[in-house]
Amino acid sequence: MISQLAGLLGRFTLFLGIWWLLTDGRQAGLMFGGGIAAAAAMLPLAIAEPRDAGKPRALLPTVLRGLVLLPFFLWQSLYGGIDVAVRALKPRMPLAPSVFDYRLRLPPGPAPVMLASLVSLMPGTLATVSGARLRVHVLDATRNYQDELELLEAQVAWIFDVALQAPQAPAPNVWQHSTEQDV
Repeated sequence: MISQLAGLLGRFTLFLGIWWLLTDGRQAGLMFGGGIAAAAAMLPLAIAEPRDAGKPRALLPTVLRGLVLLPFFLWQSLYGGIDVAVRALKPRMPLAPSVFDYRLRLPPGPAPVMLASLVSLMPGTLATVSGARLRVHVLDATRNYQDELELLEAQVAWIFDVALQAPQAPAPNVWQHSTEQDV
C-alpha cells in the first residue's frame, strides 16, 4: 500500500513538474494541469497487471527508473556522435564493420526495444530486435561489446522490473563476416 502511494505521489509530482515547465510556471493553468497530472499518475494503477502476492510493487515507477539512464543517454549520444563524425571526416581511419547477434535475456515486450534503442546510441553501433536476439551492426569489430551489452541489458531489466532469463542458445563469440562493400 505504501509503495503504491509513493509511486502515485512520485508520478504526480513528475507530471505536474512537466506541466509547470511546459506552461512556463503560469498559475492560470495550474488547476487544469493538476487534474491532468493526477489522472496520468493514476493511469498505471488502472491498467497494471496483477502482481504475485509475494512480490511487492516497485517503489519507483518505470518512468522514474528510466531517469537513472539519463546520464548514460546523454554521454553516449555525445560520444557516439563525435566518434562517427571523426570516422567520417578521417577517411583513412580504419573501419572493421560487422554484424553480430546477441542473445537476449529480456522477456519479449517493450524492454528489448528500449535496449536496441540504447545500444544504437553506443559509438558506431546500430541494433534491431529480431526474435530472441539483438542484431548489432558495428563499425569497429575489433572492440568487445559483450560486457557493455550485458550491463545495459541488466539496467533495462531493472527499469522494467523484469527478471533476466537464460538465453535460449549460447551467444556466438564469432563475428559474422561483413566487408565495407556490404555496408
